[in-house]
Amino acid sequence: MSITGKTRLAAVLGWPVEHSLSPQIMNAAFATAGVDAVLVPIGVPPESLATVVAGLRAQRMVGASVTLPHKLDVMLLCDEVSTAAREIGAVNCLQLVGDRLVGHNTDAPGFVAGLSNAGFVASGKRAVILGAGGSARAVSYGLRGEGCQVEVIARKPAEVRWSQASPWTPESLRAAFARADVIVDCTPLGLGDSDEQAWVDALPLDALRPEAWVATLVYHRVTSLLDHARSRGHSTLDGRAMLVHQAARAFELWTGRTAPVPAMTHALDASLSGT
Repeated sequence: MSITGKTRLAAVLGWPVEHSLSPQIMNAAFATAGVDAVLVPIGVPPESLATVVAGLRAQRMVGASVTLPHKLDVMLLCDEVSTAAREIGAVNCLQLVGDRLVGHNTDAPGFVAGLSNAGFVASGKRAVILGAGGSARAVSYGLRGEGCQVEVIARKPAEVRWSQASPWTPESLRAAFARADVIVDCTPLGLGDSDEQAWVDALPLDALRPEAWVATLVYHRVTSLLDHARSRGHSTLDGRAMLVHQAARAFELWTGRTAPVPAMTHALDASLSGT
């Protein structure tokens, strides 16, 4: 990659942000599409968010991805927020349109695109979402937009304000799994918690119909849930597809060009494998 005085800046904003793979994915997209731009990770303490966003706006940035813990606070800095981002309650993508800063949420379409490309047709199906945090809200929004019925199961269902939620009990889980076409794990346990295996063992995967899918948002490793589901013959999807397709949607918003998804996928896989 050749960086000159004409190269435009894009960024991923988070705190911390060192773990982000957005630079590898997006810079592969820029290079493949011939866009003279570079995306860099910028660690932004919460108290500095407004200053950094103002600086990027002044520099006429290509765009910015936003990760934790800024997805809520950055909404207040936008001149406009997309309908999806407003209803999901989070912004993960900033687009500069003229002088206006527009906030988007690309997680919802990113998940749906990944699931669709893997072969799952959401329309008319039933999804069971495990967990009720921000990622669950985005996944739910995307699936409902495709005509999929969504059931949310949460540890504290009474505290879920954005959807009706069922209690996390053996009886509720078994009944929901029995009617599900896809299970989507949006909990943090797949990130490598020591209790992960015990948690998976308590899930009634035996209640799933053979054609049901199991998905997770974790992208850096095969979770015990996916491993167990595959051993039972279920189709599965990990979080790599969502990560690439949400980035692809951001690329298209920023550049107006079709995202080179194969190159972005290759860059992610190479980063995860260390090659």
